[in-house]
Amino acid sequence: MPPVNQQRRDALADAAIAIVASEGSHGLSHRSVDETAAVPRGTTSNYFRSRDALLEATVKRLVHLHFAWIEELRAKREGELDRVALMEILAQVLDESVTVHKDRYRAMMELLLEGTRRPELHATLVETFTTGVQLVHDAHRADGLESTDEQIHLLRVIYVGTLFSFIVLPETLQTIGAAETTMTLLNTVLKQ
Repeated sequence: MPPVNQQRRDALADAAIAIVASEGSHGLSHRSVDETAAVPRGTTSNYFRSRDALLEATVKRLVHLHFAWIEELRAKREGELDRVALMEILAQVLDESVTVHKDRYRAMMELLLEGTRRPELHATLVETFTTGVQLVHDAHRADGLESTDEQIHLLRVIYVGTLFSFIVLPETLQTIGAAETTMTLLNTVLKQ
């Protein structure tokens, strides 16, 4: 049975995220995590017996960090969660995803691609991208409106497309930031 020390497991998963962000999923190994986390050789394999277990732990850590962050942002604006506030939260998430947390979301994009070959990873990551859509759907409902299937589809495209574009092509998108781009797109898609 793997060791239970959650703090150590999280630290190892965080090291794995850093590796995937900088080297891609092909650079992820037990040894590379040991080195990045500055732990004795063999530590990572004691916690995650196989590479698949390490990949799964990395994905779960990314998803946990994402949801914790979203909840933190929502909690800060608890009394004002109307349509505008929720849209602003999503714009902030996308903006900080490509600036403050760029490595985290670069790793997520890498693992989404890996997930096209590993369905067990894919399902967990898809859930993460659904939360952004849910934020705006909640915002729309806060105004007493229901989102159409077309709007939900476009919201997914906005969320994933904006994130991907600003992570892989930031130099071509310098005129308008991710937050402003997101708000413009959301207002266009959600206007009645």
